[in-house]
Amino acid sequence: MYRRTFLLVAGVLLAAGCGRPVSPAYTTQTTTPQPAPTVAAPAPTLPLPPPAPIVITGDAYDLHTASRVPTATFDATWAGVLDTLNRYLEVAILTPLRTGGPAGDLTPLFNPPALAEVVPGGADRYAFIDENLPPLSDLRSERAVAGLTALAGKDGTVSVVTAGLELRLIGHVAGAPVTVVRTGELVLMPEGGTWRIDAYDIKVVRTVAEATTTTTAER
Repeated sequence: MYRRTFLLVAGVLLAAGCGRPVSPAYTTQTTTPQPAPTVAAPAPTLPLPPPAPIVITGDAYDLHTASRVPTATFDATWAGVLDTLNRYLEVAILTPLRTGGPAGDLTPLFNPPALAEVVPGGADRYAFIDENLPPLSDLRSERAVAGLTALAGKDGTVSVVTAGLELRLIGHVAGAPVTVVRTGELVLMPEGGTWRIDAYDIKVVRTVAEATTTTTAER
């Protein structure tokens, strides 16, 4: 289009030159129509995907036994221990972090001597419970695993399981990053058809913005 316009103007000028001299002040200009300015459309605001469910999974399963353990017992042991760990996770950690409120009932999760240390006012409660923080938004898990080691007797009954816990959670409070990292070992024993926490050696590191606190507990 531009080339044809130029030739047309040149042809007119040549024809005009045959009739009269061209004034030295005369100039040619070619004007190309400019498109209307384009206003960039705002980028669509897409909803962030919801956080994935936070669940403790088994990282390893080791069994030390003096005899053969039936497959059903083997499977039931790991399932039962992980069920207790995930109920503890939901009641004592996720619920307080999401709501800013108190933890739920820990009675079904601990044997009585250990329970006395984690009830309100208990010496080790702050190591197990994430209370006294504002509600966290966008709570997510960086890692939530437990390496499980079980001990069975000559009768094939599993009597104790040690769970090596690694739980790393991240979230935000008023835009400030928050991390809660809990590591250590929980010793669980069968009681009344379920598995309960009986002993522990645990450490939790909480970082809100740039302030970090560390709490440990051992029994």
